[in-house]
Amino acid sequence: MLEHTYKKSGTIRIGITQGESKGISPEIIAKTIDAFSEDRTTELHIIADKNVIIEIRNKSKSNLKHIIFEEPRYKEIPENISKSKELSCIYWAVKLCTNYEIDAIVTAPVDKHLIAEKYPDFSGHTGFLKEILNAKNVLMLMTTPSLKVGIMTEHLPLNQVSINISKEKIINSVKLLHDYLIINKQDPSIGVLALNPHAGDSGLLGTEELEVIIPAIKELKNMNISVDGPIPADSAFISPTKDKYDAFLAMYHDQGMIPVKMKGFDNLVNTTLGLPIIRTSPGHGVAYEAKNKGTASASSMIKAVNQAIDMVLLKRISA
Repeated sequence: MLEHTYKKSGTIRIGITQGESKGISPEIIAKTIDAFSEDRTTELHIIADKNVIIEIRNKSKSNLKHIIFEEPRYKEIPENISKSKELSCIYWAVKLCTNYEIDAIVTAPVDKHLIAEKYPDFSGHTGFLKEILNAKNVLMLMTTPSLKVGIMTEHLPLNQVSINISKEKIINSVKLLHDYLIINKQDPSIGVLALNPHAGDSGLLGTEELEVIIPAIKELKNMNISVDGPIPADSAFISPTKDKYDAFLAMYHDQGMIPVKMKGFDNLVNTTLGLPIIRTSPGHGVAYEAKNKGTASASSMIKAVNQAIDMVLLKRISA
């Protein structure tokens, strides 16, 4: 049931944040606890507000003596962040991780709109973690058992995507993706998607491919990184094209999210590359409509925990 790539060595401490309590987060956290109830080499730390802790306890079917529940210490959290309990849990988990009290964090789904009402700059976990950890370059990586896609521009309105694409950003994103892939494969191959239909049609449908994407790919090739593109997005994810690459870099959110959700929605994991800590998350939303029905699948959350465990193990091996 619990699949890890490498043999375990010592206890691995995974912090799980509460997410949006009015959605399915408490249920999938409880089901994840149950899934790990026999795994004594993994220590789960549930970081949640008091009422959410009670709900998770009530929903779990396990003996909870091996689970560590911790409330954020709101007085130690910046005032603009502590206005949101969900955001406070993320902040506190990061603090525990940077203090080496846990080894990685797994964030349950949140409602961006509700958090932004209290913290206006919030557009998602990736940007928030980049901000509070002072990370220079980060990449949202969505993975299923058969497909890996990096999302370069994260959560942006479509009319802002083009102005947020640059040669430097493509290079940095591909390098992050390459460094992640090279752990398991000596010479991974990466496909870079085009922004415009038909890869711009030699400038007829847009010039971003000619002016930005192709120059970035040429520079990456000079770094001996196996990279191709720009690949028209409408044909990238079907054979034989998809079989040539270990991962793709998408230019914008839905360009990458649609194929990964179609390939494996219940097993989708979001990993943030480029942070000084390990962070994963299930690749779905809060699902208000499924609250308290008992039918929510914890598969993606369990996969996210397993992904975090594997990344901790790889970090220990390479240390």
